Amino acid sequence: MTNTSTDHAPTPAGPSPSGSLVLRPLAYHRLLLSSAQGARWWRPLAVVGATVGLYFAFVLPLLIVTVVAMEGTFGDRWIPTPELSDPSKPADMVVGLGMIALMVPAAALGMRWAGRAPGILHSVRRRVRWELLLRAGVVLLPLYALVNTAQFLVAPPADLAWPTVNAHTLLLYVLFVLLVPLQCAGEEYVFRGLPLQVFGTWLRSPLWGILIPVPFFVLAHGYDWVGQIDIAVFAVCMGALTWKSGGLECAIVLHTANNLTLFLLTTFSASSTLEQGAVDPMLLLISLPVTLGSTAWIWWWVSRRYGVRALEPVVEVARRGAACA
Repeated sequence: MTNTSTDHAPTPAGPSPSGSLVLRPLAYHRLLLSSAQGARWWRPLAVVGATVGLYFAFVLPLLIVTVVAMEGTFGDRWIPTPELSDPSKPADMVVGLGMIALMVPAAALGMRWAGRAPGILHSVRRRVRWELLLRAGVVLLPLYALVNTAQFLVAPPADLAWPTVNAHTLLLYVLFVLLVPLQCAGEEYVFRGLPLQVFGTWLRSPLWGILIPVPFFVLAHGYDWVGQIDIAVFAVCMGALTWKSGGLECAIVLHTANNLTLFLLTTFSASSTLEQGAVDPMLLLISLPVTLGSTAWIWWWVSRRYGVRALEPVVEVARRGAACA
């Protein structure tokens, strides 16, 4: 999977006609090497440490508010459950999804301040490529809405019913739409972006950054062995897409397309819960082909959109150095 033409530190590739040095463009997993400071061996460790510290600093106020809410200070509606797994309770959604969403600013700022490389976690363009994200979403959101709704209807809950149209239901929909994409982004920044760029600073192959985080991502979910197979395949696909597309956008939108439709469907059953446990093995016959098929489509689409070969990643635009003497 390694692209030998793009995975080295930025060395001068030769003078341009104007007399300035053109630096070799880098793949996503090697972007910390774009500066002499980022190339230092200890820099990735500083990024991880800063990210962890910032995350706890961001989460602490939310935990304090949660403890206050559990005393009934804000009313019964805002008392979260201990498991934070009830999709019908706004407090569970704010706390549960919000804690994961805070990984986004923690990772981005950790890379900016400790890595001295602002923006590289987003993409090789050092920003979120909104046009890429939105175009992928136009295809993936309807696809996952169709697949997840079909699975929901094949084995519907006993209390399946249209949700009551009231302020409570509307609030839940607003929270889902606002927080689920951020929750998915948080997991992608921490389990895909950071590992790829941390290990990519020391090791040329992106496989280290793709595969090493997979067991941790799997253990972060409470499914049985069937569900863990699904999670592991998903994690590998998202890591590979991040490397291939040169950023986190495609992985975030695919993750969001799946999770958002599942959250929205919970409003059709009062007994719905987000607790993770046993998974019907037959569901793998649906989920795995959809994950692998979506990944293959994005892989092909990105290759065509950016004009790169099948096993070649999207890289940053070549940068110019100081003028030659």
